[in-house]
Amino acid sequence: MILHAQQLAVLHCLYPVSLGQGLVFYCQLVINAMGFLADWRTQRRRLRHWLLLGLSVALLVGLPPALAIADPSVPEPAAASPVRPEAVGNVVDGFPVTLDGEPLFYVKQGVEGVTTAEERAGIITQRLGAIAADSDLSPDEIRAEPTDTQSVVLAGDTVLFTVRQDDVEAYGLSHPELAADAVERIQRGVIDYRDRRSIRRIATSLAMTVLSTIAVFLVLRGILFGSSKLLTYIRQRRETDTLTLQIQSVRVLGSGATSYLLGGLVRLLRPVLILLALYLYVPFVLSQFPATAAFGDSLLEDIAFRLSLLAQGFVAYLPELAMIGVIALVTYYVIEFARQVIIELGRHDVYPWFYPEWVQPTIRLTMLLIVAIAMVIAGPYLPGFGSPAFQGISLFLGALLTLGSSSAVANALSGIILIYTRAFQLKDFIRINDVVGEVEDKSLFVTRVLTPKQETVTIPNASVLNSNVINYSAICRESNGFLVLYTTITLGYDLPWRKVHEVLIEAALATPDITPVPEPFVLQTALNDFNVSYELNAYTAYPHKMPIIYSHLHQNIQNYCNAASIEILSPTFSALRDGNHSTIPADYLPADYAAPAFVVRGTNGQSPLGDARLKESMPDANGS
Repeated sequence: MILHAQQLAVLHCLYPVSLGQGLVFYCQLVINAMGFLADWRTQRRRLRHWLLLGLSVALLVGLPPALAIADPSVPEPAAASPVRPEAVGNVVDGFPVTLDGEPLFYVKQGVEGVTTAEERAGIITQRLGAIAADSDLSPDEIRAEPTDTQSVVLAGDTVLFTVRQDDVEAYGLSHPELAADAVERIQRGVIDYRDRRSIRRIATSLAMTVLSTIAVFLVLRGILFGSSKLLTYIRQRRETDTLTLQIQSVRVLGSGATSYLLGGLVRLLRPVLILLALYLYVPFVLSQFPATAAFGDSLLEDIAFRLSLLAQGFVAYLPELAMIGVIALVTYYVIEFARQVIIELGRHDVYPWFYPEWVQPTIRLTMLLIVAIAMVIAGPYLPGFGSPAFQGISLFLGALLTLGSSSAVANALSGIILIYTRAFQLKDFIRINDVVGEVEDKSLFVTRVLTPKQETVTIPNASVLNSNVINYSAICRESNGFLVLYTTITLGYDLPWRKVHEVLIEAALATPDITPVPEPFVLQTALNDFNVSYELNAYTAYPHKMPIIYSHLHQNIQNYCNAASIEILSPTFSALRDGNHSTIPADYLPADYAAPAFVVRGTNGQSPLGDARLKESMPDANGS
């Protein structure tokens, strides 16, 4: 007894000192390591993480043994020992007699007029606690002394309890048999009680605590290292744009969205795994020491109970899950069948009325419709279906869609209509009101047009549907035709129109991206008061180059007109016809045509040429 108590006292005194020295040594290591870190933020972050981890490990290793080591000479009261749930008694099964939280046997009968069965079980429990804590008393000294009418169970000279005739009637066994069975149970319980508090057992518990601490430390480091590597891999895949999520040919998520989703999932699972590891670690450590074994066992039992509930719930949900799987399988094959039918409809040689560009949108709309129907069918099999929370969320989403999505629904319907009216396609060069450019994107809600000035204009599909759309690329794409570009100039009546036509056609043929066949042509669109409007028409197969072609065409018109001595202007006449040359082209004038002289008459009606002074001041007809 003296040696055992001294050993416990020495261990009780030395363990906190070792723990304190370990903490001091650990803090010194951390402080010394700060000198080797270059970045101050990295120093602070690493110091905080390692210090918290070290203190946590030290407390987890040191606190349970410190709580577990107590003076064995002081008896533990029965109320201080936590009782397992199965140790809670009742009138039918009896009330348990426990030692260290473990039920040894049950008391069904009290002492009439003295104690009830529950009080009797409590008294026996208190006596057993005192006997178990008394190391001077050997378990072999616990014995039963039968008499004719009862059996007395003793521990040394101390009476623990008496097996009476009432107990014989309650259990259906003789009192010597009941007493012998009780003695055997008590001896085994006392041996276990003392073994759990022995130096060997405490040392083993300390070793298991250290090993489990090292194991959980490695697990935590593995979780942190693995999550960091996984996040780095996700970031690299996102930078190379190889992280897209596709279902068959439908792109569900791009690399950015997928990386964000996966990164958030990794960051969410990391603390969950860490807490799970600690949740398993802490009860295991606490269960290694007598003072905390009941609490640790209760945590483990709680974990087992919750896992059991989870497994039972999963097993109970298996029929509904199987039905959802059947619905999903049928939905998959229905979608595949519909996809094949739509692809066959898209064959231009068989069904010319179904255009190839309708195939993919029709597949997506059909898939959306089939999936919506499948979700309606599978809804009753979902967990929580019909619950108030599920109904509340459904009502909220319905109200949100009803009140806030009128514009979105209008744009979506307009987008579908634009698809099947074939107003334009991607890369077509179009005009929508004042916006001219190439179709960059055509989604369900908006259309994006890239102008020649590299401006992206986003137009809601409802606005597109309500506007006039001019498609410059349709004739070239659908029938391999040519787009006619035209420009108008005005020239005077004095220029022969055949010469103007010839010069303008030569200018068009010299323009890049203007096709010689069909040949350009000129239309005289108007005979204005002072000039003639000439409209030059030329063919091109490159509608998207329209601004550049127009610029080159105008340059060539200027060059070729200047080379042909055609002055590009629109003359405006304020003419006094007497004395002016006729504006009729020379080809239509007679050969002896001469411009009439300009006649000036005086106020008296006489010609001023009769005045001698005027004749002297004016040159003769030869200009001399």
